[in-house]
Amino acid sequence: MKINVSCVQMKPVLMDIQANVRKMEKFIKEIAEENKNVNLIIFPELITSGYECDEGFYNLAERIYDGFSIEKISKLAKKYKVSIIYGFPERDEQRDNVIYNSSVYIDNKGVVLGTYRKVHLFDSEKKYFTPGSEFPIFNTDFGKVAMMICWDTAFPEVARIYALNGAELIAISTNWEKPYSEDWDLVTSARAFDNCIYIAAANRIGQDKKLSFFGHSRIVSPLGKPIKELNEEVEGVISSQLDLETAKKLKRDYYTLFEDRRPELYKRILE
Repeated sequence: MKINVSCVQMKPVLMDIQANVRKMEKFIKEIAEENKNVNLIIFPELITSGYECDEGFYNLAERIYDGFSIEKISKLAKKYKVSIIYGFPERDEQRDNVIYNSSVYIDNKGVVLGTYRKVHLFDSEKKYFTPGSEFPIFNTDFGKVAMMICWDTAFPEVARIYALNGAELIAISTNWEKPYSEDWDLVTSARAFDNCIYIAAANRIGQDKKLSFFGHSRIVSPLGKPIKELNEEVEGVISSQLDLETAKKLKRDYYTLFEDRRPELYKRILE
């Protein structure tokens, strides 16, 4: 199975959902009209809100069934018949005061399949967000897609769980900050190689209050090699066609990572 994936690198306006959604709509329209075969578009973490919102996250958080960005982006997903992943502050459906740092998966019919809630919160995020506790895989027309958010990428366990459960592509939305670009390049390549899996990762650029972000959006092969990168600190798009059968062949022919595992010896990891 082949998939055409695009990662959007953009600068959000801090605490302005409407402005950010308008920019997202522009990117989606340009990508879909330029590449009629695009299957999946990935945006960065918290792209509707910006990162350093602090208490403002509570006012910006959306529920998946009636959120402003959800409604707008779902219509475009249906119009252009493309699946879209993006990061946003999510409000719990039952509890108003509980919010998550989430990514939403909207399919090519404009239907929200679900969200991934960031499991490994970083630094100040812990003051506002409740951590997630699940690792969903979304069954799509073109393969099994999993999601991670930013700091999750530094933890080998997350990508390994996804790979063991049959994921074929990991989509990463991130706000990885300066000056840690070498770390970002390393962990994305490592997670791909660790699991012989494709990774498509969208990072933002620009500055909020104190933090700045460097981009380096990347599409990475199952051997950890970059297929496409946008290493300049500019807005833009990277795209590639990925053959999901390639990873399966690599695992059969040489990279027998899962056949050779010895999980009975790994109990220390869970202590």
